[in-house]
Amino acid sequence: MWSRALIPLALVASLHAQSGFANPDFEKGSPGTVPEGWFVPQEFQDYRAAWVGEGCVQGKGCAEIAPLPNAGTNSGNLMQMFDAAPYLGKLIRYRAAVNVAIGGHAGLWLRVDRPGGTGFFDNMMSRPIMTYGNWRYFEIDGFVDRDAERIALGLLVYGAKTRFDDASLTIIGDLPETIDEPAHAMNDAGLRNLTAFARLYGIVRFFHPSDEAAATDWNRFAIEGVRKVEGAISPADLAAALQSVFEPVAPTIRVFTGEDPKPHAALSPSGSVEVIRWHNHGFGQAQAQMNIYRSQRVTAPRDTWKASDVLRLDLGQTVNALVPLALFKDQSGTLPHAAKTVEAPFAIPAGAFSANDRATRIADVVIAWNVFQHFYPYFDIAQTDWSRILPIALREAAVAKDGAEFHTTLRRMVAELQDGHGRVMFSGMKPRGHAPVRAAWIEDKYIVTSSAVEQLKPGDEIVAMNGKAAGLVLEDLEKLISGATPQWKRARSTEEALEGPRNETLALTVRPYPDTRTKEVTVSCDSAASLASDARPKKVIGELETGIWYVDLTRAQDKEFADALPLLASAKGIVFDVRGYPRLGTAWFSHVTRTPLRSAQWHVPVVDRPGEMSFERTGEWNLQPADPYLAARKVFLTDGGAISYAESTMGIVESYKLGEILGGATAGTNGNVNPFTLPGGYTITWTGMKVLKQDGSQHHGIGIGPTIPVSRRQAGVAAGRDEVLERAIAVLKQ
Repeated sequence: MWSRALIPLALVASLHAQSGFANPDFEKGSPGTVPEGWFVPQEFQDYRAAWVGEGCVQGKGCAEIAPLPNAGTNSGNLMQMFDAAPYLGKLIRYRAAVNVAIGGHAGLWLRVDRPGGTGFFDNMMSRPIMTYGNWRYFEIDGFVDRDAERIALGLLVYGAKTRFDDASLTIIGDLPETIDEPAHAMNDAGLRNLTAFARLYGIVRFFHPSDEAAATDWNRFAIEGVRKVEGAISPADLAAALQSVFEPVAPTIRVFTGEDPKPHAALSPSGSVEVIRWHNHGFGQAQAQMNIYRSQRVTAPRDTWKASDVLRLDLGQTVNALVPLALFKDQSGTLPHAAKTVEAPFAIPAGAFSANDRATRIADVVIAWNVFQHFYPYFDIAQTDWSRILPIALREAAVAKDGAEFHTTLRRMVAELQDGHGRVMFSGMKPRGHAPVRAAWIEDKYIVTSSAVEQLKPGDEIVAMNGKAAGLVLEDLEKLISGATPQWKRARSTEEALEGPRNETLALTVRPYPDTRTKEVTVSCDSAASLASDARPKKVIGELETGIWYVDLTRAQDKEFADALPLLASAKGIVFDVRGYPRLGTAWFSHVTRTPLRSAQWHVPVVDRPGEMSFERTGEWNLQPADPYLAARKVFLTDGGAISYAESTMGIVESYKLGEILGGATAGTNGNVNPFTLPGGYTITWTGMKVLKQDGSQHHGIGIGPTIPVSRRQAGVAAGRDEVLERAIAVLKQ
């Protein structure tokens, strides 16, 4: 839902670009008008933005962004755009005060535009602002490429009135020069060395609570560590290299060969001290503390220290490490105190590093592997040998010719998680488009379901793509798609097969229905618009037959549903379409039940020690009934493309038996996504929590199955029929 900030800005740039950051403190403006220097893009006109002269955090004015009555689930955006010249080659910090009313959320956003593409971008997707009517300051650290043309920034608002004030954009450092070490193979000794480094990296980063570790830029640390450790020529040399790399951030660590050394004196201090440890509520070390995923250091009395708080780690090659998982601290910080105060370096945004650099790519594997090693909640279901994946990915990273090829390595790595939320985005990819065609796997064939190409009709079979059998194309794509179920992988692959670099072409071998002969059709991947994938009713809420109504939860908005409630209340039967991702909020549930409803069980992993994962059940929905009650018989349509929020929806339907479920099983992946970024411009999304059905049974890898299975047929698609909907109407009329 946050992707709307990535709007095409060629026209916007020509209309609104200015020489510099204007009116950042909002002191210039008139009541009821947009503050000087700022504007609301055309795509965000569902919200009103105006200058106000009271209730601000400083000065005499600030901005207020509020939804209009028909805003629904859409977002608001107040922004400006200006010349990047003063900031070229610099690290920058965008900071502003935000005050969000109860019930809404917001996010600062910052983007750097380069020739032909986007450089840095962050919209606080993983750390939404929810201040509940109080002013707080938030910031984004980014960078400006040396060839950047413009900087765009602003505030995204969702669902509630929000105030915005005291913005600033400052230079905080210089963009680092990239080394771009060329690709070359990793020898066996280097692989063993880097495997040891990777295993130690995760333990120290996530579980060693020193002040130095808490302040470390772990992206930069990983890259520098790779360069220093790979070339070790003996176990003793490796132990010395690891000690040298980790000691500055973990002074009490000991890496050695032979007998265990004596513990550091700081582990048996005198005087008044406390014990400090990490408490990891999911993977959250880079997240805002109000996020569901968060990490913080917690203190306890001195007598809670125990011998097992020092972890002994076998790193292979006769090299071992003693890593304290708890430390002592006094009023000046963790012990031992640094000999001199060293100012923590600025954390360099991940995209500022080069994906064409070999050490950066290897570091990416080290970072990503450890996030999943310690925090992924579904290894018990996936049954993936994650330790086997590390050396494979390290070797591939070393020889990848560029960032695009390494993107495939990361996709293959994430696919091993078997997580429907698992995706890898790469900012360096060429802009991609979609052929003006949609297709689905029907009766073991790749069938066109909608088309804007004259030579292709619904029902036609795509036999081959660029000379390769369509079935094999989909199978190869699915090797790079992370999914917990076959139906989700197939839903993704049928979509991705028709994507490609913008304006490139696909040569399709097509068998028109019902002909037996084939023909060649060339399509261009130049479409950014969505085509309907099936023959759904044009009205998102409407009467199909006398007394039988249709509600498409994937297209309808809250206001449309609210307006239709009086008519739906008199219906004899209602079809709810959940073949996709719902746009409606949860309020509609209150009208289909006479008793309270509860969502599936959401369990956030708690990992305070390596390899010891427990769960905290939290954040579930409690939905109360409301008038009018829709007493009509209900049928729900769904399929393998329904994931996440769609499965929260269908899980309630299944658990409380709100109606028959028609179609196919859902994707089998639910829970809050927990994205993170990697050096070189990669963003990985994945499921950060475990979701169980209301009765405590497994959801992941299973999903919500239909009570009445219904499959589409090629002949039905060719005839323009929606056979799943037709069956639903028949069920309601029985």
